[in-house]
Amino acid sequence: MALLASSLVDWNALGKIALAALICGAGVVIAFGLLLLGLKWARGHDGPAGRLAGVSLSAVCAVFVAAAVVIGIYAIAKKPSTAKKPSKSKSAALVVGSD
Repeated sequence: MALLASSLVDWNALGKIALAALICGAGVVIAFGLLLLGLKWARGHDGPAGRLAGVSLSAVCAVFVAAAVVIGIYAIAKKPSTAKKPSKSKSAALVVGSD
C-alpha cells in the first residue's frame, strides 16, 4: 500500500506544507498570547517603564497577528485557479452516405 501511495503523493511537498502550517499556526497563537500577556503586564505595573514595555509588546504582537490575518485572506483571494481540461463532446456526428 505504501508503494502505491508514494506514486500518488509527493511526500516531500506534503511535509513542507505541514511544517509551514505548524510553524505559522503556532506562531500566531503564541503572538496572540503574548499580546494578552503584554496588556495584563501593562495594567499591573504602576511605573511608566512597565506600562511602556507591556504596551510595546502588545503593539508588536498585534501588528504581527493582524499581518498574518491579512496575508491569509490575500492568499485565499489570490489562489491560482487550476487549468480546466477541455471537455469532450458527447455527441457523435451521424454521417449518412449516398449510394
